[in-house]
Amino acid sequence: MANDVSTYEIFYLVGESRDSELPKVREEMEKIVTGFGGTFLPEETEEKRNLAYEIRKERRGTYVARRFTIPMAGDEPFVEKKEEKENPLDGINRLLRLYEPVLRFIVLRADKLPELKSIARVERPRQDRRGGERRTAVRRPSRVPVAGRESDEKGKETKERPVEQSKLDKQLEEVLDI
Repeated sequence: MANDVSTYEIFYLVGESRDSELPKVREEMEKIVTGFGGTFLPEETEEKRNLAYEIRKERRGTYVARRFTIPMAGDEPFVEKKEEKENPLDGINRLLRLYEPVLRFIVLRADKLPELKSIARVERPRQDRRGGERRTAVRRPSRVPVAGRESDEKGKETKERPVEQSKLDKQLEEVLDI
């Protein structure tokens, strides 16, 4: 069997603090993939987004997705094997784990992936339960009275007081409807 050519997609994240280095990072990614015999396809997607959680002190970043083809070593029956070569994908993954500007990455087989294109995003203001715009994204705790604490007329807890077991049981029954 001759060498097969497979299509893969590399998806990586570069932190906002390294936006000025993005062309250099893109160039280095190309060197890593072409160093293992890969060839990039012309499609590319790039998008700046807020991160779901902080990664290495970064809250925003640029996601880049690119497709490439790479020949995979096949079984060649009548050729004497000289030395074991590293799988190209293993080599790419190894070098990307060591490449500091890239916060996260994943390499996927692109056979069953959808077409590579930007997704149109519409920024919408957050809304509360009543359909109005929310002023803050901070979620406030509910104002359930807790046995053992006194509240002023505005519902703010003021001080703790001793609680009888029967009052605590009664309050639990009311809350749990048992």
